[in-house]
Amino acid sequence: MALLDAALAQRFIDKMGKYLEYNINVMNENGIIIASRDENRIGDFHEVANGMLNGTLNTGVVDEEKKFIGTKPGVNLFIEHKAKPVGVICVTGNPESVKSFAGLVKVSLEAMLEYELYMERKRSRRNKSEQFLYYLLFEENPDLTVLNSLADEIELDKELMRTAIVIKVQKNYDTQSMLKSISLSKGYTHTDLVVVASNDNIVILKSVKTKGITDMSDYRYNMEEFIEDFLTRIPDGLHSSDFSFYVGSLQNKLDMYRKSYIHAQEIFLHTKYKEGINFFDDYIVDYFRSIVTMKEFDDIFNVYNQVFTEDERQMIAETVQVLSNNNYNVVNSAKELFMHRNTLVFRLNKIKNTLNIDPIANAADREFLNELAYYFRNK
Repeated sequence: MALLDAALAQRFIDKMGKYLEYNINVMNENGIIIASRDENRIGDFHEVANGMLNGTLNTGVVDEEKKFIGTKPGVNLFIEHKAKPVGVICVTGNPESVKSFAGLVKVSLEAMLEYELYMERKRSRRNKSEQFLYYLLFEENPDLTVLNSLADEIELDKELMRTAIVIKVQKNYDTQSMLKSISLSKGYTHTDLVVVASNDNIVILKSVKTKGITDMSDYRYNMEEFIEDFLTRIPDGLHSSDFSFYVGSLQNKLDMYRKSYIHAQEIFLHTKYKEGINFFDDYIVDYFRSIVTMKEFDDIFNVYNQVFTEDERQMIAETVQVLSNNNYNVVNSAKELFMHRNTLVFRLNKIKNTLNIDPIANAADREFLNELAYYFRNK
């Protein structure tokens, strides 16, 4: 990667542009504009930047229009790496107005550049598969061009059905022994990619065998078979209860594989270290709830705070959660609540009569009551 990469510079400008009204340009070591809020200027020669870099100009402050080729009034500052200039950044506008912003923008870009170079050095010390996975999963905003390049280097099938499996281990373990156990497990193939994250979580980008895009009936069975076989091979000193598995969403596009990893992480936020295998598909409602603010719930359900007393709201929150967990089976729910079936039926009838709904017989009513109970539990 060039020290001052055009894609990196443009990403920086796009981010900073949300907070500044001024135009920002970044020029490379030859004085060529490689990134700008004004895309029409990209590729233009910037005489002031070139003069600063070759030593013929000792200031980057421009206060006159059209005084220099390709240059507008503004403040130009060196972009430095290890105390050496590698380019120039310009904030256009009245110099007196923009000079305070220009210094901040310069320092911010240098920090981003330093971080990118650090990550690049870290990636170069890994094998190519690890480089790809680290960039795909742990880079905050992976550039699709870079991602495609890394994928091509490892000859990755970019449209293969895959899911991310995050393995959390609650004891210290030997990395090489663990990776060997994974590679020997039933269902592991050469198309699977594995990496150990900095927090010691193990992440597998697992290929998924299906009977075609229209038939995924064996998906869960295959994942469970793979994980269960792995648990028979875990290194000495570990027990299956030390492991939690989080299986993300199914994806079949390179730019979407990261979403599967994010979804697997989301399950952990809802379940913490829940032993066994946890599929994102089983927590989709929880995921949707997590991305909707409680203000939205309050906008919808606030009136019901007056309909029910505090004790009744607490009763609904507790009862409906258990009913939902048991698919509204009254007998099983009563057992879990340690109450007689008739007591639970009485509670349900009170809710039904107050709201004129029937969550046992009507799916829409059931969904409404589930969300109302969630609101009461979390408001």
